[in-house]
This record gives sequence, structure tokens and C-alpha cells, in this order.
Amino acid sequence: MEVATKEGLLYRRVFISYSWSSPDHETWVLDLSERLRSDGVDVILDKWDLKEGNDKYHFMESNVESEKTDKVLMILDKKYAEKADQRSGGVGTETMIISPNIYNNTKQNKFIPIIVECDENEMAYLPTFLKGSVYIDFSTNEKYQINYEKLLRSIYNRPAHVKPKLGTPPAYLFEEASSTFKTSFIIRGFDSQVSKNPQRVNPIVKEFLNEFFTALQEYSIHSKVSENVTYEKLLFDSINQYLPLRDDFITFFDKLLRDEYKFDIDILLKFLEKITILFYPSAERNGYLTFEFDNFRFIAHELFLYLVAIGIKNEKYVLVEELLYNRYYFANGSTSKRTAESYCELNFESKAIERYYKMIYSKNYYSATAEIILKRIPDGFTKDLLIESDLLCHYIADLNELEWFPFTYTFKTSGFFELFHRMTSRRHFDKVKVLFQVKTPEEMRGILTGLKQERFGKKGVGFTTTARDVIPLYTIIDVNNIATSK
Repeated sequence: MEVATKEGLLYRRVFISYSWSSPDHETWVLDLSERLRSDGVDVILDKWDLKEGNDKYHFMESNVESEKTDKVLMILDKKYAEKADQRSGGVGTETMIISPNIYNNTKQNKFIPIIVECDENEMAYLPTFLKGSVYIDFSTNEKYQINYEKLLRSIYNRPAHVKPKLGTPPAYLFEEASSTFKTSFIIRGFDSQVSKNPQRVNPIVKEFLNEFFTALQEYSIHSKVSENVTYEKLLFDSINQYLPLRDDFITFFDKLLRDEYKFDIDILLKFLEKITILFYPSAERNGYLTFEFDNFRFIAHELFLYLVAIGIKNEKYVLVEELLYNRYYFANGSTSKRTAESYCELNFESKAIERYYKMIYSKNYYSATAEIILKRIPDGFTKDLLIESDLLCHYIADLNELEWFPFTYTFKTSGFFELFHRMTSRRHFDKVKVLFQVKTPEEMRGILTGLKQERFGKKGVGFTTTARDVIPLYTIIDVNNIATSK
């Protein structure tokens, strides 16, 4: 029963069922009851409310079954379980009252089992009638402190995780199924075509990227807007719907690099410039919303990250160096002459997608962009590889006084950073030095030492909502031992 307080909040009433197992256990129950009272819970406890001359069985039954009792807390230890199963003592009486309610009453959430003791195998002592019930574990002091809030939330019906509002099914599920992407056919026929004519590699790469770009344009959301569907939802649906096409892109370039087919990198670089045309409305459009094209910006960001990851995975560091140091003539939304830009223009976070993602999952994230990217990694790639690629983009930008924020960095809690930690090896250093545009270990050490001196006493890069900054490059690389081992 909810009772209004002076502050406009609500009291809750609970009845506590427990066994008089020992004086220490009784004190524990009393302490819990007092803490609950201090948090606005009206606790009904025999030590307080069962007076001399009262009928104890009526006291138990009336409080368990009363509509005024919001919750019944069952404090379960070994003695309670034994008495409940044997139907002995006060616990046995309460069991005969409680068990029919649990078996027959649809409001089973009125009864909250609380475990305070486990056996030698760390199995909770549960009466037979509670086997299979979800309980709250207070069996150790540490678990007590962690789960007390969980109990309080259960009593007040204020769960930490709220079921999200039911949304609208993605419209594309009900559209007529499209034929298989032409990009898939190109991938399947790639080996046979190139084996017959190795000179066909560049034309096939061009054909694949042209077909990919054509297919990608189908994910424009402008024509799909209706009164019942928001732009935010359409953006989110779009980046999910394009996944099969994205996987074709990843598969194609992973195969191209893994099998060491030589192709003209300029074809890929010009494609990255071309994709930015989708960031802006066509010439015949009069008005548009600024975030209407965020799906394509997200897609370009993700594709670039995978291209870097594919290069690292296949140890094609020259290709990665081209991606990171090339100057791109990206579309800028106007017909005026384009200016050369760095890859950092593809580093993007959509506020609209961030809002929608946090809304549907009822949770705040440091970065929904990172969450989405790292939750949909295809076979053959790992979270660590994507994070390492993101960090490399950040470090190269930083060395060149540019800005690339590595949204995924908070997901790398520990472990081995393959690309950076192996730089103690001369063989590995000789492979990756092109990424930092150095020729000798001494040159690399000089860059890192200078960077450390320049950043001394300055705040690091990171999310403002967490104290954990991006680990600096001069920390992640063992500066004094670059190329000192074989």
C-alpha cells in the first residue's frame, strides 16, 4: 500500500518472515529492518508489532495476505529451509500461508526471497516451495552492500532497468525483398576472372565500388519519412539495414589484401571522396534537415575504420599509410572548388543516432557510435582490432596536429596492443615504421620523446564523462626499447 509522505514520495509496507535461528541471525534481521525503515519502508516485524496476548498465527496470516502489505520478505537460511520443508514452528505456519499464494496468486512478485546463507558448495538454502524462484543474494557482506539497492528498488517497484517503449517495426521488413546485391556476384566470380586475366583486377575493383555506391544510395531516408516515423528511427534502421552490403565491402577488400592482389590504391581513395556526395542533398532539393544524411556519415566512418583494420590485419601497412596521409577532395555541399582534407573529416558522431540509441536501450552510453560499431563485427575481425585501428587513426592525426576522436577506446580495458607493443621487435618496426613516416628507431624515439615533453602537464584526450583518457602514444610504445630485439 502506498502512503504519501511530506515530500510527495511514497512509503511502502513490508512484512518480514524469518527463522529465530540464532541471536546473531535475529540481530541481522533487526539491523536490516532498521535500515529499511530509515529508507521509508514501513517494516512489520514480530519484535516490534507482535504484542503479548496477540494470536501469533493470526498476526502472520493477516500480514501475509493483507492488501496493505506490498511485499513479504523471506529471509532464508538453513534453519528456515528445514522448518519450511518440515512445516514446523512459526516458519512452518508461514510456509503454509505463503506457499499457496506463490503457487496460485498471479502477483508472485509480492514475495521476495532473500538468501543469507549457502552450503559448502555455495548453493543457496531454499525451501522446496521456492525452488526455481529468483532471489536476492545477501549471503556475504559484499553481496549485501551490492544488492541492498536492488532490494529497495524491488520494494518500491523502481527497477534499474526499465523495459523500453514498444517502437514501430522497421519499414524495410515489409517492403518487397530486393535481389541479391551485385557486389555479392562480383565477389563470387572474382578469383576465376583474375586467374584467367590478372590485368582484370583494377577494372573489377572499379566495378565493385561503382555497384556498391549505387546500392548504397538506396538507403537514403528522405523518401521514407512519414508522420508515424521519426528521422532518428529511420537513421538507425538504415545503418542496420545496410549491414549485408557493408559485409560485402569488408569481404571484398579483405580478400583483395589477403590474397595479395595488386590494385591501384587511387581507385579506393577516389571512392572515399565520392561517398561524401551522399552527405548532402541533391541539387534539386530545396530544404533538408542537417542530420538527414547522418546515416551516410556513420557508414563512411565505419567503412574507413574497417579499411584501416583490414590493412593492419593483413600487414599491408603501405596501404594504411596511404589511407592516413592522403589528402582527399571531399564533397562539401557546394559547387565551389573543393579543398584537400584529411581522413579526419570522416570521424563522425551523429547526435540524432546517439539520442535514439540511448532512448531505445534506456541507458546512457559514452558513445552509441562505438556501441553500434563494436556490436556488429563480422567473422574474421575482433573488437581489439577495431579499437586498435581507431587508436591508430587518433595517434596519426595527433602527430600531424589533426583531430580524430577514437570513440571505441573505452572498450579496451586491458590486454595487448599488437601494433604498438611489438615495436620492440626490429622486424615489426621495419614493417610499421611507414605508418609514422620514420626510417630509424632513433627518429621514432625522438618523435615520442618530443610528444611527451609537449604534453607534460596538459589534460589528456577522452570523454568528459569519464576519468579515463586515451592512453598516450608515448606510453603505449616502449620508447626506450624500440627495435631492440629481433
